[in-house]
Amino acid sequence: MPGAGTFDYPFTYRSLTLNAHRSTSGLLIPGAGESDTYRVERFDPSRIQVRDQREPNHLISGGDLGDASKTFRYLSVAGSILASTQAKLDDAISAFLSTFDIDEVQLSSPSTEGVLPFTFWSPTEIGGYTPVQQERYYVRPAGFPAIPERRSTGLSAPFAVELVCADPRRYRNTASSITLNSGNGFSASCPNWTAAVGVAVYPVLTITMTGAGNAAFTFNFTGDNASNLVLNLSGLVNGNVVTYDCATGKILVGSTPRADLRTSAVTSAMPFISAGGAVGTATNATNVSSVVIAYREARG
Repeated sequence: MPGAGTFDYPFTYRSLTLNAHRSTSGLLIPGAGESDTYRVERFDPSRIQVRDQREPNHLISGGDLGDASKTFRYLSVAGSILASTQAKLDDAISAFLSTFDIDEVQLSSPSTEGVLPFTFWSPTEIGGYTPVQQERYYVRPAGFPAIPERRSTGLSAPFAVELVCADPRRYRNTASSITLNSGNGFSASCPNWTAAVGVAVYPVLTITMTGAGNAAFTFNFTGDNASNLVLNLSGLVNGNVVTYDCATGKILVGSTPRADLRTSAVTSAMPFISAGGAVGTATNATNVSSVVIAYREARG
């Protein structure tokens, strides 16, 4: 829809859809109107907490700057609950409070400590991504949702909730999976928006073995400015599957931790896909049937 913006599309979290009166085409759903819906009127993902490493010089002007990093992002979502009857309004309020309840969220997904995707839509003119992309943040409630005094009509109520993201990145909702194998020379492009708008992402590598591998299996991304990841796969056997999380450096063979496989310096930077994308390449891939690079593109 020409001129449609983020507020013209639905937002989703857990089983609740906000702006349910809007379609994924950015249009009002025929017959839906706004009589029974959660209308989003504010969506602000701008507040980011930063860990800024700074140390002043002693007795002279200036200081030393160390590594700084983004830590938490906070989303503010606010709007109105609209209903055609008083009973529907009360039920809609309860559904909203339950969906964003801190305890209920964590009970629904203990393995992620309650962190779940909050999805929305954004229009774009960037080639290959037009006209609109569904995107996501990974969030859980930062506090209890607020529904203040109901408005005088009796059939609407304002709402507000703040969400916290342990990972501040804004991800494309569609996941990417790139496979390296002998058919492509164990090298393939991994897109990540464009250099102008993208931000670096850390994928998960899955290496499937058909027998004992090379003692110096090597993987890297072009442009990541990181040392090569080197793994000793010589002790593995047919059917072994190695998982390497580029964000944490955690290595598993099946479900067994195997940090000992890494022979490159543990203090070196983790491999990442830079803004605009990178080429993933594996060498010394003896008895490696495939390397799967799983990630989501992200932008600022």
